[in-house]
Amino acid sequence: MRFKKSVIALFLLPAVLIYLCIFLYPTLRTFAMSFYNIPSLSSKFKEWEFKGIQNYADLIHNSYFVKSVWNVLGIWAIGGALIFGIAFLFAIILTSGVRGKNFWRSLIFLPNTVSVVVLSTVWLQYIFNSNYGLLTTVFNRLGLTALANIQWTDNEHIYFSMIIAFSFGSIGYFMLILNAGIDRIPSDYYEAATLDGASVWIKFFKITMPLLRDVFRTTLVLWTITAFNFFVWSATFGLDDPHTVTPGFYMYQKVFGKGTSIYSGEVLNVGSGASVGIIITVAILLVTMLINRVFSKDRLEY
Repeated sequence: MRFKKSVIALFLLPAVLIYLCIFLYPTLRTFAMSFYNIPSLSSKFKEWEFKGIQNYADLIHNSYFVKSVWNVLGIWAIGGALIFGIAFLFAIILTSGVRGKNFWRSLIFLPNTVSVVVLSTVWLQYIFNSNYGLLTTVFNRLGLTALANIQWTDNEHIYFSMIIAFSFGSIGYFMLILNAGIDRIPSDYYEAATLDGASVWIKFFKITMPLLRDVFRTTLVLWTITAFNFFVWSATFGLDDPHTVTPGFYMYQKVFGKGTSIYSGEVLNVGSGASVGIIITVAILLVTMLINRVFSKDRLEY
C-alpha cells in the first residue's frame, strides 16, 4: 500500500517541528553566542558584546584549553583501545557457548547501571585510596611493595587512574553491542572454518571482524561522542586539576563558574563556553566522517 507524499509529510511534521525546537534552534543560538562576550546566561541581548572570532582565538592560545584537548584525545585513544580490547574479548567469550551466558553478560554490564558519581566515588575512596584502598591492600598482601606505594590520585597518576576507572564503567555497554553483532553471524561460517582447520584467531580476523564492520563503525562513532563529551569523570576526579580537565568540563566552568575561571583567572564568558561547545561538535563530526571513510559502507549480507 502506497501513501501519498503529503500524507507522509503530515505524519513527519510533528517530529520535524520538535527536532527544530529542541535541537536545531539551540545549536544555531549557541553558534551565534560563540561570537559574543556574554557575562551570564541570563544576560539580555543588548548586554552581549560582539567579539567576532576572538573567543576562538583566545581558546587556541589558552594553555588550559589546549591541555584539555590533549587530555580528551588521550582518553579517546587510550580508553578506546582498552575498552574495545576487553569488550571484544568478553563478547567473543560470551558467544563461544560458555555456561551462564546471561548471568555473565549482566554482571559485566552491571557498572553501567550505577550512577557515574557513585562509581567515581567508589574508585577514589575505596580502590585508589593509598591508605586502605583495594589496590594498595591487594599489592601489600602479594608483597608487591612498589605497586602498593603508588599514589594513584597524585598529579603523576590521576589522569591514567581516571581512564582506568572510566573504562571499567564503559566496557559493558560496548560489549553488549558487539555481543549482539556477533550473535547475528550465522554459526555455519564458523563450523565450515573449523572443518577447514582454521584457528580461533583466523576465524576472528577472517569472519568475525569483516562481518562486524558496520557494528564496529557504529560503536566507534558512539565512543567518539562519549569521549569528546567527557565531563562527569573529569569533574569528580580533578575538579580544578589541569591534569584531568577536558573541553566539556572547561566549557562548564566558562559558562557556570563562579565569577572567574578556576584555571586562568579569566572573567566569566558564556560566549567562550559556547565556542568550546561548537568546537566539540565540529570535532565529533570530523572524526565521524573520518571513521566512515576508513570503514567501507558496503553492506555484507548474511
